[in-house]
Amino acid sequence: MSLREDIWNLVLPRVQEYRLAASDEPHVVAERCRQIAREVTADREAESLDAAGLGLADADVEWLDEQLDALLGAGPIERYLRRGDVENIWVFGPHRGVLGLSGGRQERIEGPLFANEDEMIRYVSHLATTHGQTGRRFDHSAPLLDLRLRTGERIFAAMAVCGAPYLTVRCHRHRLIRLDDLVANGSLSAQAGELVAAAVRPPAPANVLICGALGSGKTTLLRALLGEVGDHEIVCTLEQTFELFLDDTHPHTFAVETREANSDGEGEIGMEELAKRSLRSGADRVIVGELRGPEAATFLSACGTGSDGSMATIHASSPRQALSRLVRYCLASGLAGAQSALIQEAAEVIHLVVHMHSDPRTGFRGVHTITEVLGSPGDRFDTHDIFGRRQRSQPLTLLGRPRNPDVVERLAEGGLDVSGWPAGA
Repeated sequence: MSLREDIWNLVLPRVQEYRLAASDEPHVVAERCRQIAREVTADREAESLDAAGLGLADADVEWLDEQLDALLGAGPIERYLRRGDVENIWVFGPHRGVLGLSGGRQERIEGPLFANEDEMIRYVSHLATTHGQTGRRFDHSAPLLDLRLRTGERIFAAMAVCGAPYLTVRCHRHRLIRLDDLVANGSLSAQAGELVAAAVRPPAPANVLICGALGSGKTTLLRALLGEVGDHEIVCTLEQTFELFLDDTHPHTFAVETREANSDGEGEIGMEELAKRSLRSGADRVIVGELRGPEAATFLSACGTGSDGSMATIHASSPRQALSRLVRYCLASGLAGAQSALIQEAAEVIHLVVHMHSDPRTGFRGVHTITEVLGSPGDRFDTHDIFGRRQRSQPLTLLGRPRNPDVVERLAEGGLDVSGWPAGA
């Protein structure tokens, strides 16, 4: 048996014994486990040097660190999760990986993360059973895995249905973000920031729909807008997986997420069920992380039954497409009425649509258009762009002051007088 294996056989029971007895916060337990490992390693290496003149090589120390990382954290990807600039990790089989960094940059992972495909599958299976919020399976009978780690990262993995095992990890680096931060990085202009802040503040907040492509910054903007929510308000957040983390900062948050079935096929709770129940929570606002289907009908109902200031994100390439998709989701739910009635209802209760845009060439993500909903003459949405970028590379500029009297009044109650803004074209 090699020295490093001998040391690990001493470290493992000591660490496991401490973990079973510990009651501290996870990060405190992990740090104490690392300290125990360092102490055991130093003592055993000293004994080996005295007895046989044998010590640990750098590769041995790295191997021991990897074993401990696999036990306490996320194994071979743990080192990347600790980096503050890593937003996404993609692993294409055991020997090829890419990091998605803040600002849209990419960095290739040097060297293989796993020895072979079997080792990669065993690793993901280990994560599924030990590091998720609920235990899951990842094998030939369950070849797709969608999992949230206890530390908040989102994991998707696949095997058998693809050529080589695949793993992606989405990290949430900007839990605490304000509108001022988005103004500072150019995602918003200062004037546009004032408008959206006033729009979502109490006492008469507007209902806002945020649209854009995948990775365009919809959730980041939603987090920033939630920073304007009053401390006294009760907020219900509904998500496929926790990404808003409002309960970190807001005292009265009821945060719920969907739950997949366990390995026995039981216990599934879908977004539609959560959305229905949310109307009974007594929340002042209902926030939906992403509208994907039948829950859109419940969101629309919440906007129209007193939950002013409700917000949601939706995948769409323009404000008009976002509104049309909202209506289509409601029709698909089978619980709604005629399309014309839904269009009229959506036009009455959705006040603003914010369209996000990302540029893969530069990594820039920001607001492309802020649009108000004026009505629905002829069963078509009548909208007006308040702010926009005349070209994608140009700054966000005022196109014309709000025209909807309801929006103007809500902005005034939120502390913004737009009567002196130019009317525009």
